[in-house]
Amino acid sequence: MKLSYRCSSCKKDNTIKTKATDRYGLLMERGSNEFNERCKHCGHFTKKHINRLYADDNYTYVIAGLAIAAVATYFMWDFGFISTLTGTIPIWFWSEMKRKSSKFNGTMVK
Repeated sequence: MKLSYRCSSCKKDNTIKTKATDRYGLLMERGSNEFNERCKHCGHFTKKHINRLYADDNYTYVIAGLAIAAVATYFMWDFGFISTLTGTIPIWFWSEMKRKSSKFNGTMVK
């Protein structure tokens, strides 16, 4: 999950690095309802409210799940767990990514 906001001058998306899983955690991490960031594309300085952030999907975790499934397939080929294990690992990573981003987008702070 990556947190993004849209720049008001150039209309491009910018990302914020954080370890918070919801808006309340981000509020506790940042210390205020608003954050000041400089656009990485145009350099415009913006002041945005935490509720203006939205969580995007980060597909690097799904690719990591595919790599883990490929390694598991190599080692478990003789046991016959190929279809269940290799199919469920990437789907599990994808569903966790969707659940986390939906949870972040579903909560708002006052």
